[in-house]
Parts: sequence; C-alpha cells; structure tokens
Amino acid sequence: MISQIAHLPFYLSDSRCEVRAVAESRPSLVRHLRAAFRIDRVVDDPRELYADPAISAVVIIAPRPASGPLALAALQAGKDVMVEKPMAHTVAQAEQLVEAAAATKRLLGVAFMKRHDPGVRAARDELRRLLESRELGELMLARFYDYARDYAHPPPPHKRPEESRAERFETWPTAPEWLPAARAEEYAWFMNAASHDVNLMHYFLPSGLQLLHANAPGNGALTATFAHGAAPVVFELAKSASGAWLQGAEFVFEKGRLRVELPSPMAADQAARVTLNENAAQAATRDIAFESAWSFERQARAFVGDLVERRQPLTAGADALQDLRLIEAMWRRICNLEAQDGR
Repeated sequence: MISQIAHLPFYLSDSRCEVRAVAESRPSLVRHLRAAFRIDRVVDDPRELYADPAISAVVIIAPRPASGPLALAALQAGKDVMVEKPMAHTVAQAEQLVEAAAATKRLLGVAFMKRHDPGVRAARDELRRLLESRELGELMLARFYDYARDYAHPPPPHKRPEESRAERFETWPTAPEWLPAARAEEYAWFMNAASHDVNLMHYFLPSGLQLLHANAPGNGALTATFAHGAAPVVFELAKSASGAWLQGAEFVFEKGRLRVELPSPMAADQAARVTLNENAAQAATRDIAFESAWSFERQARAFVGDLVERRQPLTAGADALQDLRLIEAMWRRICNLEAQDGR
C-alpha cells in the first residue's frame, strides 16, 4: 500500500529522476505495477537492482524486520537509500546502517514523512523563534501525544496482494537481546507506532532531552517523561480506536501556548494545524498560515532533491539512530521498573 500511494506516484511524476525497475515477486502485484503504473521492468529479487550500475538509488518498502538487511545490502552495493521506518529495531542494527552509509559515502534517509508536513515545519520554525525571542517567556512544559490505533481515514485506492511471497527476505530481530521475551511483541508494536513520535520529539527538541521516567503496563499504553533544561517533556502513547486521528504536540510558555495537531497520514488534502495562543488573559489565539501539501509527496520530492544536490536528508539515518538510543533507554527503564516490582 505505502509503495503505491506514498512513493511510486511521486517518483514517476518527477522529471529529475527515472524509475528504472521495481522488485516485486507476487504475480497479482506485478500485473498491477505494469498496468496501473506502466512499470516495464519488474524483477523478483531486489539484488538485481543493487547490481545494476544504471540505478543510483533505491527506495525500500518491505516487511519491517527485513528493512534493515535490505538497506544494508543496498548501501554496501553503493546505492543511495530511502527506507521506510523503522530502518532498524535496535541501536546495534542502526549503527550498522549508519556506518555503511558513511563508509560508502552514500545517502541514507528514513521515511519519517511527518517532518515534511508543512505544518510541522512551520511549528518547528515558530518554536525556535519563541525560544530565542522569549516573547512568551520561558518554556514551561512540552507534551507529545499519540492516541491513534488506525488511520481513521480511508487510504487512496491501491492493490492488495492476492498471494504470499514465495521467497522470504532475510530479517533482523525486532527487539534488543536484553529485552524480556514477554515484551518483544509490544516493543515491535511500539517501533511501528511510536517511532514517528520519537523522531518528532528530536525534530522539535534536537538536543538536551534527558529521560526521567518510562512506564508501559502492557495494555497498549506507554508514558515517558524527560527534562529539557528546566522544562519537563511528557510523551503519551495509547492504542485507542477512537475513530479519529489524535496525534500532536504542544509547547506551554509562561504567556502562551503553541499547538500542533497532525492529520491522518492517509489524508492527502490535509496538513498539520498549528495554533498559537499568545496571551491567555486576552484569549488571543490564531492559526499559523502556510502552504499546504501532503507530507508523502513532499518527502519524495525532497529525497530526489537530496540525490541531485548531494545533501543529507531531513530524516537522515543518523537521526534515526539517535531515536533508537532514546527508545532503548526508555525500554531499559521500563524493564528495570518491572524487575523492581517483581513482574
């Protein structure tokens, strides 16, 4: 689904690049790629793409446990890479990818498309301005929340496979070896659902986050608190089927609040809404205006620009490695709490 709605259409329509081939072995999808996308060359094995000197970059959309090995092979073959999130499930795995990109001097981007949402970009710029100008006083509290269980919005039309893969990809473990086996499935869910949130925390607050507390009772919810200077930072995650997409962030200052409300990823005509409350006494709230665009499209256009201009992606692999270090720290804290409680 993601390859058909969030990647292929934009690379195919970008005059700066050419889609040379797609690796897909399932017959129903091969037929669809040729009929709907006019893809002439569809190969069974992605290694054929890595070995082709006419291909300079690859985009990897695969089962999550296979993303890391596929990305590593592509980097080692000398290709620039955009890989769907999460690119890896552990710090050690992510380090392999970042080191391979550095050794081969290739670009490694991760598809955290929310950083490309024009509302998110506008909110980050406004936060920086407020932190520097202090016109609303000091930052008192930051909060990131994600209560979304499903897309809560119908995805654009796409073809689902009618059969399973005949050959399976190589996979990496989906949890650190130190994590108790009973929590492995929950950790893998967290990596899929919350890696975007951690990446956004680092986007808005790129340095100085110190973990204070983390708790996951095992019911599809997790909370964590951090310190950013003198300001506490709260993260809340809950697997809630509320029928709405509830994800965002807010930054509370002494004399106002900046708020970001993210749309469902499937809402092609929506960007994040950004509001600024500048004086609580006068209730002066205004929307911050910006040019709207779908974050998936902006992500694809940006990656082509990265390739052309040889610049590091906005969602570089090194940033994803930083995310994983924070994620592992959170789960180590959760497991330590469990050990203390006798669970």
